[in-house]
Amino acid sequence: MRSKDPLTYFLQQQIINLFKLLWTGTVTASKESKNIRIMYFCLIGFTFLSGLVFGRWGYMIWIMLIVALVIGIREYIKEAPMRKKRKFCNDVFITMKFKASDNIYPYFLYETEVSEYTTVFSFNTLIPVNNWLSRKDELEMCFGEKIIDIKQNTEDNRIIDVLVQASPLPAYLEWDNEFIDRNNTLSIGMSYMGIVGMNLEKYPHAFIAGETGSGKSNILKCLIYQALAKNYDVILIDFKRGVSFADFSDKVTIYYEYPEVIKVLKEMVGETNARLDKFRNTKVDNINDYNRTADNQLQRKIIFIDELAELLKTRDKETSNTLNDSIETLTRLSRAVGIHLIMGIQRPDSTIISGQIKNNVSFRVCGRFVDREPSRIMLSSDVASNLPNIKGRFIVKDDDLYEVQSFYFPSANILQGVYIVQPSVSQTYEDEKDENAEIIPVHAPTNISNAPSDNDVVISEQLQEETPKDSEPFDFDFSEFKK
Repeated sequence: MRSKDPLTYFLQQQIINLFKLLWTGTVTASKESKNIRIMYFCLIGFTFLSGLVFGRWGYMIWIMLIVALVIGIREYIKEAPMRKKRKFCNDVFITMKFKASDNIYPYFLYETEVSEYTTVFSFNTLIPVNNWLSRKDELEMCFGEKIIDIKQNTEDNRIIDVLVQASPLPAYLEWDNEFIDRNNTLSIGMSYMGIVGMNLEKYPHAFIAGETGSGKSNILKCLIYQALAKNYDVILIDFKRGVSFADFSDKVTIYYEYPEVIKVLKEMVGETNARLDKFRNTKVDNINDYNRTADNQLQRKIIFIDELAELLKTRDKETSNTLNDSIETLTRLSRAVGIHLIMGIQRPDSTIISGQIKNNVSFRVCGRFVDREPSRIMLSSDVASNLPNIKGRFIVKDDDLYEVQSFYFPSANILQGVYIVQPSVSQTYEDEKDENAEIIPVHAPTNISNAPSDNDVVISEQLQEETPKDSEPFDFDFSEFKK
């Protein structure tokens, strides 16, 4: 109970603060540091030894109290910036009257720097995430920062994560071999959360949509290059006769006539069935398990199709049905066998691409469209229509939506003289992560170099990886919290 006498109240507070410091210097510090725990165990041991041998307990107890006090003061000073942030956030929420029905305001817990572009601020709260999102603009004004997104924490639904932009995404990012992921993931570009890629284990097929000049073909080039570096078998179908992919003409067979396209797609359907038969005979259900035990390793195959709509737009009904049947079969059955489809579309059209194909292709990459319908077809959201008019800027959709600046793939210089080391498939699969593991985001390399020279490009098999209270007016610059 608070004393009415100011002096008594002051003394009470100092005693409480002293006990808080001692608690912080012992219990809290011991939880956070193994060395401090060891030190206290040693001090307790010396205290008992001193008491039993010399009969002097007091000196060691005083030493322990002084040590605890010093550590407590150190921890208090170290926590000063966090208390400052917590007070600022508390004042903002009080000013906004942003609170739960029982007058409990969000409580700032910690911040996490997830990339050079984003810092996540986490709050313990009873306010639903939809209420946070509905007041996003107001939160941006009060905090003085651009909020990228607001999400419920995946591990604790009582925690809300506010993703704050530390710096904008660059308008240009040149490809570097450091961006190659060592697992079965093809890197696409940089998001606010780090590098975003397509995990072939989790998302076996993809659509890449974008208007002419958006950078769609550039993404396909990056993906083809990585597929070659990973020793995948690459098949390229391009009815523009491979003009956009001339850099790969001596490394990849390019198909651009209907008879040969039909033939190769039928062969891939046959290969899918043959692999499924092998899996049944060896009692496995995916390519990774098969390659761990089989003598003859199976190679992953990626079929790249630039302008899928152009391919399917043929007026010959028999040809159209054959193509649709083959692509539908591949998207439906080939995930486990390691055969993948990555299909470019200039403008998605629901009348050309069947619903079954779309339903089996969950990974989407969508560039900016002036009208909202293409974005809705690709992403079930019109978010892509709001993208800035920057070449190479896309929205990537897997389980979530990410704004991404795709890597710019340089000219043929990066390919000439490339020595692609082809690690054994067995080594590759032994290094793989769990099939359901999260792939994104990973942190970006700190140095983004220019395109390597003809003689420098060597891809090795080491390819890499407090209680709220009433507030007073405040004047605070939130940018002080940036790291």
